[in-house]
Amino acid sequence: MILAVVRQRAKVRDGPSASIRGVTVEAADHLDRAIGSAVAALQPGTIEDWQRTAGPLEWTCRFTADHTAHCMQLYALQLASMARTHYVSFFSRALEDATPSDVLELLEVSGHLLSAVVRGAEPTDRGFHPFGAADAEGTAGMGCIELLVHTGDIATGLGLPFQPPAETCAWVIARMFPDRHAELEAADVKTVDPWSALRWATGRTLLPGVTPVGPAWRWHSSPLTCE
Repeated sequence: MILAVVRQRAKVRDGPSASIRGVTVEAADHLDRAIGSAVAALQPGTIEDWQRTAGPLEWTCRFTADHTAHCMQLYALQLASMARTHYVSFFSRALEDATPSDVLELLEVSGHLLSAVVRGAEPTDRGFHPFGAADAEGTAGMGCIELLVHTGDIATGLGLPFQPPAETCAWVIARMFPDRHAELEAADVKTVDPWSALRWATGRTLLPGVTPVGPAWRWHSSPLTCE
């Protein structure tokens, strides 16, 4: 059903509508980069035990990857269904006998499913989220946050390095955390790399000169401009 909707919406993109969709294409590109960086970072760890704790979380690496894949699929369903008042009744996870490689594959294809739905969305499409009805750009941003932050958690648990694309991290901060972005701008924090800034905005690290972010952090999923 989802892919059928994506294909139908992707058929005609001529004239003025193409320029309107420029922001959506940019957002999907950032999501694709986030997917690629996550897979590249975690692939060497598929020989490790994914029952280890994922960084600062109480979850295992396996559960964290399952959760992230589920989020990618759920966000795709929300935007494709255009349900504005509720979550679509849905849950998924890898099969019990899935190997770490299988789980990573599920994470990757779930990310690409979300990217396809984002690319096929209309500018007026919205999907429910308690932080605000998300447009395609906001939906892509939510996917980027889940992928990047939880890949960082898993990589920490597996003892792997992870340095996602700085440009994508900077885009996520500006689009999904406008208040945090403004705080960084006001503090004139120029020496902080975008990945550290994103980890700060999601309560995973401290930055000098700015307010600590606790566990109750939230993103801005609704459009930044008035509808």
